[in-house]
Amino acid sequence: MEIPERRVIGALLLLLGVSFLAVGIYTGQLNTILEMLKKAFTTF
Repeated sequence: MEIPERRVIGALLLLLGVSFLAVGIYTGQLNTILEMLKKAFTTF
């Protein structure tokens, strides 16, 4: 893959991540995800 193709794929993945974050904040599920992450990282 060439550099421009990688940039397009990276931009699309970034946009997808931001969109999921916005949906999580809108639906109020962000706190649940944060609690799950806290549990996952406190076991180490």
